[in-house]
This record gives sequence, C-alpha cells and structure tokens, in this order.
Amino acid sequence: MLVFTWISLQRAFGSVSKDNTATTTGRYALTRISSELQNAQPPTSSSTTPFIFTFASPYVCDANDCVFYSAYNNADALTQSGSNGEAQGLPTAIWLDTSGSAAQKKLYWRRDTNKNGVLDTGDKTILLAGDVVNTAAAVNRPIFTYVFRDTNGNYTTSTSLASSNVATLVAVNIELVVDANLSHTPTYVDFVSTVRPRNAGTN
Repeated sequence: MLVFTWISLQRAFGSVSKDNTATTTGRYALTRISSELQNAQPPTSSSTTPFIFTFASPYVCDANDCVFYSAYNNADALTQSGSNGEAQGLPTAIWLDTSGSAAQKKLYWRRDTNKNGVLDTGDKTILLAGDVVNTAAAVNRPIFTYVFRDTNGNYTTSTSLASSNVATLVAVNIELVVDANLSHTPTYVDFVSTVRPRNAGTN
C-alpha cells in the first residue's frame, strides 16, 4: 500500500509539474507574441504593404502562423541604415508546427538574423511553447484572428491576412490554448489578448 501510494503521489506530482510548466510557458509566449506584433513595422517608408511578409507555408499569416517585419529588441534600429532604422526591420515568423499525431504542438519564433532575406534554418529560432493544443479536436481555436475596419466603420474578422486586406487591419486577436495532458483534469488553460500593431491601418 505504501509503495502504491508513493507511486500515485509521484505521478500526480509529475502531472501537476507539467501543467505548471505549460501554463508558465504559455503566459510567456503570449507576452512575447503580443510585444512582437505591437512593434511590427513596414520594411520601408514607401512600402504599400505595411508589415506582412509572406513566404510559402508555414511562413504566412493565417490561423496559426504570422509573419511580419520587426526590429523588436534590436538595439541598432535607430542607429543603422534606413530612415529611422527601418532597414533593421527583419522578417519574423511565429508559427505552429502541426506535424506529428500528438495533440500538443510546438509554437516557434524565428527571425532573419543572418539577413539573407529569407527565413531558414540558419536564422535564430526559439521554442515559445511546447504544449499548444489550439488544433486539437476538443479545442479547435485559431491562434490568430485578424480584425479589419472599412471606411464606413464596419468591423470584420478573418483567419487570414494578405496584401489584399492588410491595409484595413486594425488589430490581431491572439488566443493561445495550452495543456500538458488533455485527458486529465484540470482542463486546458486559455490565454487571450488583442494587439493593435503600431503601423496598422487607421481607417
């Protein structure tokens, strides 16, 4: 009985520890995503596409991925080339790796730190969160929802952002759902935030 109790307690502790880790990393990931998107900027002052930077999937702006220019945390942004350091805005991606059969997916950040104009394995990459369950059947919620406003003041939302509609973008809703084990209680933790990119449209 003592051994059985000890094993049960160890399993319970391990489960709680994993849940706490998932919650902590989820909260950090939401904070980082919010800061990055708030500071998204155009690649140049003459750019007709304010900040979206689209490659092939997963480097697109859709329900679970967002790619943009950013000089966030770049101390050289105000001292190097380009008007007000604009040339220091680098392609940046936040994307969910949906590969594998596990419900928990990994959310990554990548920036074009080698400055070759593309996002590749030579760039700095950070794991933001490892227990993201937005795409799990029991959850099924987009990480990114884009909010638009037309010239008449009407609001619409979409889970995709492209050069055709980015000019009317006013905000990005972020919902990050994490859970280390969906089959156990307590249920998943849901982090929600709304961010207005500083260079979004002003309709």
